[in-house]
Amino acid sequence: MRSARGPAVLGALALAACATAPPQPAPRTPAAASRCSPAPAFAAGGERATLWLRHSAEFRAASEIIYRAAEAALRAGLADPAWTAEPAQTGDLSALPPAVVMDIDETVLDNAAPQARMILEETCFEEFKTVWDAWVAERAAPAVPGAAAFIRAARALNDPQGRHVRIFFVTNRECGTRPGNDSPCPQQDDTAANLERLGLGSPTLAEELMIKGERTDWDSEKLSRRLEIAKSHRIVLNVGDDFGDFLPDVRRQTAAERERARCAHRKRWGRQWFMIPNPMYGSWLVTLGPDLAAALAADPPVAANCDTP
Repeated sequence: MRSARGPAVLGALALAACATAPPQPAPRTPAAASRCSPAPAFAAGGERATLWLRHSAEFRAASEIIYRAAEAALRAGLADPAWTAEPAQTGDLSALPPAVVMDIDETVLDNAAPQARMILEETCFEEFKTVWDAWVAERAAPAVPGAAAFIRAARALNDPQGRHVRIFFVTNRECGTRPGNDSPCPQQDDTAANLERLGLGSPTLAEELMIKGERTDWDSEKLSRRLEIAKSHRIVLNVGDDFGDFLPDVRRQTAAERERARCAHRKRWGRQWFMIPNPMYGSWLVTLGPDLAAALAADPPVAANCDTP
């Protein structure tokens, strides 16, 4: 794991001259390099992305801007009975009460703290599941900037028929057994408790929190859960941090295919679909493959003639 710290000693003139240059990474120590060999540590290379999420005013501003825009779009969508954020929903939807679908991790709950721990502790791939589950059990994640205010505001809104907005949390936090815990899904209990600690609970939260593995058909693809919601609610907005929060099968697509899909749905972005920035991890990184040097050298697959609204 490489560190993002700069040189230990700099002269005053050199410091001033290089104030806008990025700090140079220090080499890994032999011990750190060998700990997870032959594979790299789980969060290898994620120092700057994690620092940006944890410490930058830029990220907080960007997230708050997105959530304020989402609230404005929600108000507009509530007034239009044909408005839906789910492509599978069509026709007259006026009989359905309104809902917002939200991802959890890096959309509502901020997990940059355990990411920093994994970097500092050189967490190996085979250790990740245990380390992640321990973090979920802490129930200590703070809210992503702007998320809590958005959820409270959304729940206070009604559609023209006076039906209030429900928030459904569709998350790939996964149900699994835990030593010393008799619950069939302690991760659901922990996530609900974390939301409640932030003042984001509701009397019907058990129905609204939809965990991966809670049902046999609730796998990593979130479409089945969105379709379940769409049976009884009009999905006015969808908020996430990964392309897979909005469209199915993107984890198996190339970067060029994903770009074409982004372009095909360009009228939804910033209107019905809202993406929270997450440079730490996600399907976008998996799509690039293991050779990051090749990815850095390649031209980005930007779709031609695709103007984002």
